[in-house]
Amino acid sequence: MSKKNASWLALSCCSLFLFCISLAGCDRGASNQIGVARKFADAVTRNQVGARDSMIATVKFREYFSNAYVSKDMITWFRSFYSYKDGHFIGESSADVDRSLAKELEGTLIDTNHVEETGIVKVKSPTPGEESAYFWMVRQSGKPWRVAIVTKGEAAVDFR
Repeated sequence: MSKKNASWLALSCCSLFLFCISLAGCDRGASNQIGVARKFADAVTRNQVGARDSMIATVKFREYFSNAYVSKDMITWFRSFYSYKDGHFIGESSADVDRSLAKELEGTLIDTNHVEETGIVKVKSPTPGEESAYFWMVRQSGKPWRVAIVTKGEAAVDFR
């Protein structure tokens, strides 16, 4: 192998290695969404109303928690996939940062700020055969990530 070919091969390998490292470290906001979903689950399972309500993005989802029976059911369900004692999801979590929910959320958000990003956080149920929890996430201009709704399984949601 000539010196020129060896240099080209070394440069190519280094470039490929650096490219792979950059992809491995780039989660495109997934960890932020998962972190907010975890904080929300923690607030729900501990029944911390102020913290929970500050992370809710839609009027409809806030209404769920205004009903004592629904609120109690939500706390029980959240405790099935989130350990408030350990502070983490019991099942595996992942985020779909490419999921566009802006059209579904149009006109249903508590704040009227422009929607910058949306996505879904999926938390697998630790119970075999039970559907995963889906956190529908939204980040508006000047606002942190918030939760639009949480569904059992990936469902079509009418936010109105």
